[in-house]
Amino acid sequence: MQTKKDFPYEIDEYSYHRFEQKYNMIYRRLWDKSLPTYGKMFEYNIDNHISSGEDGYSRIDFALVAAGWTVYEKFPFAFSWHREEIMDIGYGVDWMREKYPVKDVKAFTNKTKKAAKFYGASLVGIADVNEKWIYKTGFVRPASTSEAESKEAIRKGDASNSILESPINLPKGINKVIVMAIEMDETAISTAPAQPASAAAAVGYSRMAFAIACLGEFIRNLGYRAIQCGNDTALSIPLAIDAGLGALGRNGLLLTPEYGSRVRICKVFTDMPLIADDLNLSFIKKAEKFCKTCFMCAEACETDAITKERDPTFEPATISNNACVKKYYVDVEKCFEYWIENSGDCGNCIAACPFSKIKKFKTSSEFWK
Repeated sequence: MQTKKDFPYEIDEYSYHRFEQKYNMIYRRLWDKSLPTYGKMFEYNIDNHISSGEDGYSRIDFALVAAGWTVYEKFPFAFSWHREEIMDIGYGVDWMREKYPVKDVKAFTNKTKKAAKFYGASLVGIADVNEKWIYKTGFVRPASTSEAESKEAIRKGDASNSILESPINLPKGINKVIVMAIEMDETAISTAPAQPASAAAAVGYSRMAFAIACLGEFIRNLGYRAIQCGNDTALSIPLAIDAGLGALGRNGLLLTPEYGSRVRICKVFTDMPLIADDLNLSFIKKAEKFCKTCFMCAEACETDAITKERDPTFEPATISNNACVKKYYVDVEKCFEYWIENSGDCGNCIAACPFSKIKKFKTSSEFWK
């Protein structure tokens, strides 16, 4: 049994408070006029990129990226907190109404994990819900609306700031979270920061949406509750660590033994009887030791956003960090500035990390061949 001394991170319990999602850079650029990226998103520089003729930034590359987001952006049921009504799709519905009686929790947990992988998860773990990682406030998606529809006004700057400050509280009895990691394409990520790397992230998000939608319905079909989440509702990385999927890296991302940071994370909160996984303490200790002397992600960073200090700290780099936890803080303001310049997320730190196990780096032209 793990004890408190095994806990993989140090928290300043007196100062820690739940993170407010509006400080995430994707939202903060909408209201913080002090930022050079205020009001900007990927389209800001896209025409210049397309006309430049630079490898990896052609119209075909950007078409690949935008199409990769299709399921994530347009599938309204992906992030539902509940099923509004049971629809008979030919299998009947009466058998879905009562809770499935779980006699062997271990076997049931294994079958739930099998289902998650069947629906597309590369890795899956289960954790007890730690309220510290639930957003204090954030954006709450209206029921039965897609990502694109629900955030149209926000993206245009037409919504009030209050829409980003709804209190986030899980329903009573929701005490487990199933965390899934989705592998991103190795060859595409190796082209970072070119657009095929951004396309790998986009496809990862759409695969997330598919996986959580199917797993959520699997859970509801057994009579239990499911809350399907991407980046919303809670901080994904600490939940993934709690679920035994890996460790926190110098690059501020989840490191997994299998794919390094070459993953996207999604989760489903539930009240199903499940057994939580142990922390991967051996890998956490390995990553902590490795990151102290490896600076490859920091050296690959286009804007020096990743610290080169040997030891982690309690001192955040920006208000967009979840503070009061001892770790390597990333200056996400600098990171996001490059995203806007690049017309897409970067991926250099993911590609450079030895844990990502990229065997051969390729150009965008080589990717297409």
